[in-house]
Amino acid sequence: MAQDKKSEEREYLEYFLASDEGKKWYEKNKIISCQESEHPDFIFMTEDNQKIGVEITRFLVKSLHGQALRHLMTIGNQACKYAQKQYGLDISILIDKWDKRVHQARTRQEIMDAIYNPGFWDIYNRNAIKSGIENIIDRNIENLKRWPRLVKESILVQDEYFNISVSGFPNINGKFDCNVNNECLSKEDPFDELQEKINKKNEKIASYLKKCDKCFLLVYLPDVSKGNYCHFTQKLSEHTFSSKFEATYLCRWQRIFTGDNFALKLKSL
Repeated sequence: MAQDKKSEEREYLEYFLASDEGKKWYEKNKIISCQESEHPDFIFMTEDNQKIGVEITRFLVKSLHGQALRHLMTIGNQACKYAQKQYGLDISILIDKWDKRVHQARTRQEIMDAIYNPGFWDIYNRNAIKSGIENIIDRNIENLKRWPRLVKESILVQDEYFNISVSGFPNINGKFDCNVNNECLSKEDPFDELQEKINKKNEKIASYLKKCDKCFLLVYLPDVSKGNYCHFTQKLSEHTFSSKFEATYLCRWQRIFTGDNFALKLKSL
């Protein structure tokens, strides 16, 4: 798990350094080398022998829908690892929850509830879902090895149906992992929650500076595929945050919808 976290941090750092803002930061600080660390996550060496720390953290807005999505995604990723370990087979998984409100609505109230409160937010039994997906893999392993390498089945957990698609090809993100379809109304400009995330890192700045001369904070913003149901408007560039770091950056980088990518140096006190 620790290695997965470090791989994720490296990926976020690469996204930032590939952005215009990241390139300016790299050149301005005259970076010559980088090494992995902990607290902060990376230490950069400069031409004048300074050590510059970069601490990376992920911002996920508070959302029951997002928690439910990530709960299923974790289970699905475990099933992907099961297929690799048990059969030496790389697979990707897509999980869809069958919504009774949409397909079996009998009253106007049920229909309106599905429209104005879409998606799901309940946490379902981990073991039941995991064993259900693994059983699908077990009985279809030969089908997953030959064209079209796709299996679709449903499992019943706590009186709810989950549609499971298992493929021998990568997901839309280019990875062999699990995606979950869910939806939720998006929070606009969750500045208070973002400040809470920065505050948690502010509390640790003294320990970071024991390893470096100055330290920067990079806050990475996952997209809705990770259950991060929020968006920022132009107000973000005007808002002032409280940060004890040399500078704080907010970064979003997607491989598919690249028009939403950005890296922004936040205004801070």
